[in-house]
Amino acid sequence: MPVAGKAQAYTLVALGTMPALAIAALVPVLPALFQQFKDVPNRELLVPMILTVPSLCVALFSSLLGAAADRWGRRRLLLLALLCFGVFGLAPMLFADLHAIIASRFVVGLAEGAILTTSNALMGDYFDGEARKRWLGLQMSVGPIVSSGFILAGGALGSINWRGPFLLYVLGLVVLIAVWFTLYEPVASASRTAGGADANPGSSASTRFPWSATFLVGGVTLLVSVIYFVQAVQHGRIFGDLGVTTPARIGTIVTIASMGTVVGGYTYSRMRLKSIGMMLAIVFGCYGLSYLGIALSPGYISGALFDSVGQFAGGFGLATLIAWALSKYDFEHRGRGMGVWAACFFLGQFLSPPVLTLIGHGRLSFLASVGTLGVVSLACALVAVLLAGRSAAHATAARA
Repeated sequence: MPVAGKAQAYTLVALGTMPALAIAALVPVLPALFQQFKDVPNRELLVPMILTVPSLCVALFSSLLGAAADRWGRRRLLLLALLCFGVFGLAPMLFADLHAIIASRFVVGLAEGAILTTSNALMGDYFDGEARKRWLGLQMSVGPIVSSGFILAGGALGSINWRGPFLLYVLGLVVLIAVWFTLYEPVASASRTAGGADANPGSSASTRFPWSATFLVGGVTLLVSVIYFVQAVQHGRIFGDLGVTTPARIGTIVTIASMGTVVGGYTYSRMRLKSIGMMLAIVFGCYGLSYLGIALSPGYISGALFDSVGQFAGGFGLATLIAWALSKYDFEHRGRGMGVWAACFFLGQFLSPPVLTLIGHGRLSFLASVGTLGVVSLACALVAVLLAGRSAAHATAARA
């Protein structure tokens, strides 16, 4: 089997940017979509589904797609998914019916789930240790830059025609070509197990799926995701409440603050800390400082500074969670395991707004609710530190 190198790594990094395309490119044209389908019944419900259906599909079907990748092959499923992602992503350029567009977006969502699941699994198949950390850090650093590019390109194409942003899905076909020539199907005998050792040929049928580890990683991922998507979903409202009055200015401020994500990904790639508990403590602590600082900020300038701290937590935290999940699964279960991880992460996107509403419970303002979630995050950071200390004490006692 070939040895993975930079060509495979850069292709996986490119694959990691594809899910962002599903939403980021279309955000600027949402008002135009409402205008285009103004005469369609229930348009208030249906038009936003053009953006949200792909994420819902990831949450619902990623675990099944991951199991399919384990059974039929990562590369095979990935190639099919990229073909569907590109073709059905471009399809709305030919459709005039809103329901047909939503149906095409459902297929895009299935393809997105397969891309996310298989690319994460392949990152674990191809790399381990410091190499895995380095490439995951790069993936997190590149993400916000590419997302900003998708938003800008979507806005530019959308100013020409509401169909314009869908043209960006041709990038899926470009990445398909890169995958065809650079990625290979890993095999169990050459793959590393979760512990980093070589897998024994023919042993894949003898191990059970690690449900206990899956519940732990999935539960923590869901919690972090709910906190993470407060920023990702509510940025407009955050800075609107901090006094920013124009969408263009909000976009500029968010883009600048998103450089914190780049720093977070880079920091992860360079950090030598081994304890997952302490790394999660950093994530929760940064979110706590960010959200509490935003709630107490007198204006958008200081709010943007605190927002960048939360963006740092996002870049650092996503890399941490993916690496932690990969460490729990052997080759035979890696696709299914990363599918469950993706499902938990995207489920958090749907739960985040109602959780924030529940925190406010009609008594707190929006920013006060964000600040309250910041306090909860700080409490989670303290719990993570205590658990990390207990784990270290047990490890020391065991060595003694």
